[in-house]
Amino acid sequence: MTRTLSIEAEFTRYPGPRYRKDGPYSGEEFREVLLEPRLKQAIYSHEKLEVILDKVSGYGSSFLEEAFGGLVRCGFTKKQITENLEIVADTPRFTHHKLRALSYIDDALKRK
Repeated sequence: MTRTLSIEAEFTRYPGPRYRKDGPYSGEEFREVLLEPRLKQAIYSHEKLEVILDKVSGYGSSFLEEAFGGLVRCGFTKKQITENLEIVADTPRFTHHKLRALSYIDDALKRK
């Protein structure tokens, strides 16, 4: 079974900065409030979590790095991420955001 997390529908259409202290709808808030708990549920249930990037105004690199690279810094393993997380961009406009999010995960794994 696959679980779905739409940033636009469940968090905001206007993603913000890296940290909560820098403004609303931060990557840190998204990761702590939605992404980490949902990914933990998916891991526990042996399911995949699809995070849908589409339908928002856009993403700053700091939001994506904190949300997705931050998973590694919070203790998720490469195996857990690769087996249980899928980042989805259904429209061409968001494909580069997907690739950036994946690269932030890879970069964080290399630094670990």
